[in-house]
Amino acid sequence: MSAIMNTSELQRIKQRYNIVGNSPGLNRALDVALQVAPTDLSVLIVGESGVGKEILPRVIHDNSPRRREKYFAINCGSIPEGTIDSELFGHEKGSFTGAIGESEGYFGVADKGTIFLDEVGEMPMATQARLLRVLENGEYIRVGGTQIRKTNVRVVAATNVNIQKAISEGRFREDLYYRLNQVPIQMPPLRERGEDIILLFRLFALQMAEKYRLPKITLNEEARQMMLHYKWPGNVRQLKNITEQMSVLSQEREITAEALNHFIPHDTESTMLATIPSSGGRHSYENEREALYQVLQKLGGELSDLRRDMNNLRKQLDDARNASFIPSPSAVQKIPTIIESQSHIDSYDESLKTEDAVAEEIKTEPETLNLENIGRQMVEKALERNKGNRKKAAAELGISDRTLYRRIKQYGLECIMIILCVGSLLFSSCAFKGYSFTGASINYEKTKTITIADFPIRSSYVWGPMAGIFNNRLKDEFANHTKLRQVKKNGDLVIEGEISRYEQRNKSVTAQGHSALTELSMTVTVRFTNNADHSKDFEQQFTSNKSYETTQSLNSVQEELVTQMSKDIVDQIFNATVADW
Repeated sequence: MSAIMNTSELQRIKQRYNIVGNSPGLNRALDVALQVAPTDLSVLIVGESGVGKEILPRVIHDNSPRRREKYFAINCGSIPEGTIDSELFGHEKGSFTGAIGESEGYFGVADKGTIFLDEVGEMPMATQARLLRVLENGEYIRVGGTQIRKTNVRVVAATNVNIQKAISEGRFREDLYYRLNQVPIQMPPLRERGEDIILLFRLFALQMAEKYRLPKITLNEEARQMMLHYKWPGNVRQLKNITEQMSVLSQEREITAEALNHFIPHDTESTMLATIPSSGGRHSYENEREALYQVLQKLGGELSDLRRDMNNLRKQLDDARNASFIPSPSAVQKIPTIIESQSHIDSYDESLKTEDAVAEEIKTEPETLNLENIGRQMVEKALERNKGNRKKAAAELGISDRTLYRRIKQYGLECIMIILCVGSLLFSSCAFKGYSFTGASINYEKTKTITIADFPIRSSYVWGPMAGIFNNRLKDEFANHTKLRQVKKNGDLVIEGEISRYEQRNKSVTAQGHSALTELSMTVTVRFTNNADHSKDFEQQFTSNKSYETTQSLNSVQEELVTQMSKDIVDQIFNATVADW
């Protein structure tokens, strides 16, 4: 009776998670996952790439007492060594360049929940020590912090690395291995699952037929035997790709052994567990590339901070000037007289005579103004509007370049000239391009400040620098294209949210049946609050997709594509919140 109940429970789990197959190895892995789920023991899932290790952590979490708490799946191999500690354990404000606010990290956010650490064998040694402390007593310290924090997190890890060999080479901590390996689960490779191969083929063929309205493909007996005897180094992932290729490209709907032979690659690639490369032999430039990347990332963060500080400073100067200088209507009528009279003056002495004459007229008015202040403000405004270009400023004022030079010396504006010139160079060389902005629908009488929260990554798989690239881009957009002053909290406008999805998928195949293009997709969930008019509040998702050739490695194009997708999404957010296009 117990065996029947166990079989019934396994079938229920398979239906819920769309697991296909009935091999003893698969059933054993699922059975162990169900038995360990009610406990808080750490689990280590071992298996080759593509066998479906990511399903078991979800099964464990959903059948545990923590099922109503948060669940995060983190790919340790995709996070750079310089940022993985911050991603996992959080950081304090100012702990490194670009840390403009504090972050809880995944272990802080996932308190009382479950964290799945995929590719844990790729984790740096320093991070392994931090993880060991969390597993031993639930304590951790943020990057740059001193306060010991507590967390109650269930850890499930997975790897395709030969951990025993990594331990012998000093690349993985033995004590951490025993902490993670409280309950080991072995996921069988596809070649050992027998008839499950045919069941999976039928499922993938049916899915393609229904999705693209194609006749369903089938296998003859010879092709079936070839499927069962092939070693499948890419496991389930490879089987799905080949089935999709045959569904689209095969002229005949019954696949023969000869036709199947054209789609199955013939290689001698090892199907053993992966090993972490040792330091001997051919030199690897990975460390040099990582160090160079960190330097560039640091410089980019400092440049973004400088741009935002200059924008805030200029806005504060504008606000102060507008508050302190509000000329009377009579004085405003006199100011054009100054400009008009100066347009015919080429010498400093003659301009002074004109100014003296106008000054006498102003003194007769009930409200008097200091002419020197008016002249200084006009010159300063002209220089600011023309970004320090003296020739253009002189033309706008209607005086000669030589006369303007004397005025700059007279009013002591040389420092402002330098600041404007440097700012012009900075923004012209660093400002992002890509669209034409014709104004912002902001009532600056009621709306003066904006709070832009850091968007954390909440997708199943993450790339560490993505959050920094997106957050800097979003803040720069509002700093460069609005007069809003950015504040840390309680702004008139508030923008917050998270990067909710980041994934890749095959987009097209070649005539030979190989994948030709891979598509990256990034989705950001935004919550916008307008404290001046709550009718404009909204929550919305914004998505951008970019493709790259499969012959390129993701590492070589990831930064460029994430930057492009961040730009697209930021443009969408800006347009949906404050922009008139």
